[in-house]
Amino acid sequence: MREAEKAFTGMLPRIEPHLLPAGASQDVLNATLQRGSLVPYKAPAKVADLAKVGTKLAIYRFGRSIDDDARYWFHWLNDTDVARGAIPDDAQERTYFTEAGQPPRVTDSTMATTNGDMPSAWYRLGIPAPTSRATVTVALQPDPPSGLERQSCLLAYTFVSAWGEEGPPNQVSDPFNAATDDTLNVINMEGPPVGEYNITLKRLYLSTTDATGTAVLRFWKEVPAGAVTFSDKVDFTLLGEALPERALVPPPADLFGLMAHPGGFMIGFSGKRVYRSEVFKPFGWPYFSPVADEIVGGAIMGQATVVCTKGDTYLATQADPVTLTPLRLEGNQPCVAKRTIRAFKGGVVYASPDGLVMVDQAGGVGVVTEELLTRQQWQAYRPASMHGNVHDNRYFCWFDTGAARGGLILDLTRGAMSLTRTDVYATASYSDGRRDELFLALPDGNVHKWDGGNMPLAMRRVSKRFILERAQNIGAAQVVAAAYPVTFRLRATIEAAGGPIEVELQHQVANGRPFRLRGNYRARSYEFTVEGSAAISEVTVASTLGNVTAV
Repeated sequence: MREAEKAFTGMLPRIEPHLLPAGASQDVLNATLQRGSLVPYKAPAKVADLAKVGTKLAIYRFGRSIDDDARYWFHWLNDTDVARGAIPDDAQERTYFTEAGQPPRVTDSTMATTNGDMPSAWYRLGIPAPTSRATVTVALQPDPPSGLERQSCLLAYTFVSAWGEEGPPNQVSDPFNAATDDTLNVINMEGPPVGEYNITLKRLYLSTTDATGTAVLRFWKEVPAGAVTFSDKVDFTLLGEALPERALVPPPADLFGLMAHPGGFMIGFSGKRVYRSEVFKPFGWPYFSPVADEIVGGAIMGQATVVCTKGDTYLATQADPVTLTPLRLEGNQPCVAKRTIRAFKGGVVYASPDGLVMVDQAGGVGVVTEELLTRQQWQAYRPASMHGNVHDNRYFCWFDTGAARGGLILDLTRGAMSLTRTDVYATASYSDGRRDELFLALPDGNVHKWDGGNMPLAMRRVSKRFILERAQNIGAAQVVAAAYPVTFRLRATIEAAGGPIEVELQHQVANGRPFRLRGNYRARSYEFTVEGSAAISEVTVASTLGNVTAV
């Protein structure tokens, strides 16, 4: 009898241990199998301290053009979504974020890194409309030309930020009659709103009548935000551009799930609504579409947007904010963990009660882990506790059952799906796609680079269960590794009259030569485990020492 394993593959818990294919494993801990050998991951390397005290639930590396692992780490104690703004000619890396329990916010390089509690400062996203109507009186021009006709006018005003962001207008004033060269006295205007706003100006608009007889508000004057009165002559022939057709209203205060669409606009959620900003104007959110179920989160794949809810899943293929329309997909797979939603290999994956679900570009919805795990096995990891990220074409998923916590590493390649585990638990993660690196917030509260240290993690691999035709003694073994020692364990099950008896043998392997095992038993069922900190390329077990090297 001789069994030699030279090409190791991952775990297939769905399949009974004795039915696993050759090379498959019952358990793989802290090891990668991408090249067939069993290679330990290196321990995460600490790269930065995080100032805030508490469990970090979101991290983000600001300063995308800086190749420095230690700078600059935004971090939050609440679930937070972060997106770089689509701002033409932005030189300050304007960055937007939605933190649970807080209104949407924006920061940039001028204020984000002034202390360790990054982001150090911010502004509230969006420009509110003034709440006070202005009052206008007219001082008629002296000696008006004969036959002068004054037109009925309205006045409205808006707030404007130091970044040139303009909010919606307030309610228009009462009508007044005026003509060019009359003086308008504007009073009762509102000062800038209290709060985390960046408002420095007001813009005043006067209504004129266009060729169709419609009143249109056009730009008249710009005044300091604190001005509550203003007086000046008016020239209706010099009025500027009209207010936008759709008011650039701020996003709702409970917006979450913020994402940047490649079409130049931003997407977020509130309740059962999918909100969108104006193109290249992330401060104005005039568009929204309802769905039937409470939204959990979403992700963008290519030009399409996937919306995950507590019920059905939706897909919107449109690439502009006006026409974007979420359509319900077939296959009821509710999302149970917002932080598991990630774009991955032409699709979007998320955790459902049945397993990890993928939505493909054609709108297909399927449980991609059904080949690896049963629903019961998946539920044992408590999917509601999970959060995930994508790195190196694999999906990393961390869980906390209350009794145990760790991570699952899934290769979801069709026809070659694989699952391994790690006992490294992260509370948050950040995948740096530009540099192809994965960073973790560990329970120590700091940022670490995955697989970035000098020392390897302790790895373990449990083989499939081998069932022999007749009871035999497994008398010898061999482990070929890059370095030693390696701990080898053999577990055999003896069929006895009183029931099965487990026998476990352990050997500390010091080199690549075959070694003997205890020979005072016979069994039909056995499996073996190897533990070490160096790459293992081959494990052989046999009935005799001579059979180990026999071909």
